[in-house]
Amino acid sequence: MDTRFSIALHILAYIEETNNTVTSELLAKSVGTNASHIRKILALLKDADIIESQQGKKGITLKIKANELSLDKIYFGVYPEKDLLHIHDTANPDCPVGATIKEALLPIFEESERQLVLNLKSKTLKSLIENMYEIYNKKGKNKNGI
Repeated sequence: MDTRFSIALHILAYIEETNNTVTSELLAKSVGTNASHIRKILALLKDADIIESQQGKKGITLKIKANELSLDKIYFGVYPEKDLLHIHDTANPDCPVGATIKEALLPIFEESERQLVLNLKSKTLKSLIENMYEIYNKKGKNKNGI
């Protein structure tokens, strides 16, 4: 699995918590990647109607309130056409394992995906940010803002 989802969550938490004008360069510095990679993820989030961007004073902002933005919406925003778990199509049908592996794995994979989506749906960007501050404060640091 790639890191697009965790980077999208990082981006959205940053946007929600900063008072600065948000740019792809600023986000790239926070995430630790290059601005072109950030712009690709921002484009996906914009297509999913999660963010909006404007030149000038406002920069990039959330279109959905953090307490209403569930993590599943973000996941499907950055992976609009991706199944979580894939079964290979190259199995040898003449092999006892190859002939049955797809049918055996399919219900397991489908249930796993359902559970993950339900878990993501039960959490919001706001709850993620609150958890981040709890962890930060446990480390003995104060909330200074971004």
